[in-house]
Amino acid sequence: MDFAEAVRQLYGTPPPRFVAARTDLARHAADDGDRDLAARVRALRRPSAAAWAVNLLAAEGGLDELAELGDRFRTAQRHGDRDEVGRLSAERKAALADLTSRARGLASDAGAPLAASAVTGVDGTLRAVVADEGAAGAARSGALVRALVADGVDEADLDDAVAGEAPSRPRPRPARRASPDDDRAARRRSAEQAADEAERAAEQAESERDDVEARWAELARSRDEVADGLRRLRDEFAAVEARQRDLDDREKFLRRERRRAGADATSARRDADRARGAVED
Repeated sequence: MDFAEAVRQLYGTPPPRFVAARTDLARHAADDGDRDLAARVRALRRPSAAAWAVNLLAAEGGLDELAELGDRFRTAQRHGDRDEVGRLSAERKAALADLTSRARGLASDAGAPLAASAVTGVDGTLRAVVADEGAAGAARSGALVRALVADGVDEADLDDAVAGEAPSRPRPRPARRASPDDDRAARRRSAEQAADEAERAAEQAESERDDVEARWAELARSRDEVADGLRRLRDEFAAVEARQRDLDDREKFLRRERRRAGADATSARRDADRARGAVED
């Protein structure tokens, strides 16, 4: 086992089991006499749930098409191709939804379902893959330690984001003198970036709205269940009260019958005693 294989194994392991798996791999490396590898493995940090889910996508090649989409998207933005940016924005939205859903499914299949905050981290990382070439390389490494964020303007922060050595960034293109066309293209790019940011904000707001609507629906279901339960309890209570009234009526009747029967028995006993006395006389 080499370091790359250890990283591949560990960063596909659900976070709750990461530490135990890391300890096991480090022990095996030490037992094999590779103390340097054992030390490097022990130094690996546990990934966040969001980073782990993205690693699962990377392991099955699920990020390749998204990274290629990001290349086309950034190229269209640089060239100020508004129509292409609009078309790719729709394609990006669908791809993000599909991959986020896929990540949730993979995590659930692995026995570690994602919390809402982790799903948000997955979505943000996938957006970074589209917006930033360096982020795309980091995510596709399959060794993310934390979620990524990129706005398409500043470079994504990749410090301590990838286990081992972070992927190198592509060299920036050499600067050249700006022309009037460049200025217009820059303004278009700025406008497109603003529109893109607004679209991201709208999608986030829509996602939050959908979450609130889902919780509202769940609340309504819970209230209906409670109302049904109250109705059942009221019906049961009414039935118990009716039963209680019936028992009270029976008690009153039997109490009267008991007194009458007692009086009749006493009177009959006296009559019997007198009759017996008359016989003896």
